[in-house]
Amino acid sequence: MMNLPNILTISRLAFVIPVILCLTTTKLGWNLLGAFFFFLASFTDLADGFIARARGEVTAVGKLLDPLADKILLLSALVPLVSLGRVPAWLAVAILAREFAVTGLRGMVALKGLSVSAGEMGKVKTLLYALALMLLMVHMQVLGMIFLIAGAVVAFYSAYGYFAAHREIFLEEG
Repeated sequence: MMNLPNILTISRLAFVIPVILCLTTTKLGWNLLGAFFFFLASFTDLADGFIARARGEVTAVGKLLDPLADKILLLSALVPLVSLGRVPAWLAVAILAREFAVTGLRGMVALKGLSVSAGEMGKVKTLLYALALMLLMVHMQVLGMIFLIAGAVVAFYSAYGYFAAHREIFLEEG
């Protein structure tokens, strides 16, 4: 269980605390530090999957923790940015609702012994969200919102693809 990819995933969870703490103020210096911690955490997301596949160290724990850590990191940035007035609450709720819906889909699919792996659109979404949130953290509002909205569009498009590909599960379950 405690291979390098899983340690990186767990470290992403540890970065949540400094990200939140640094975003409890409007002061640019603290927000820059928060963006730096968020960047480091986002880098672990890229590294853990790459290392796991390259070394053949993909584990069930990693498959569970990785998307969970992603959602928690996203929450740790979105919620403070809403409270700072940099992200509209409706957009944060839409983004998080999509994430929970896809997580629910993954759970339903897993009950059938199948899995939903992240596609290219999911990776693009993650990149757009990371760029957007870091830009918003450092007070680059317009560019940050452009990337956040672009990420949301990609996210909902990819969610549609996931749900369409597994619609038979919903039809079976009624």
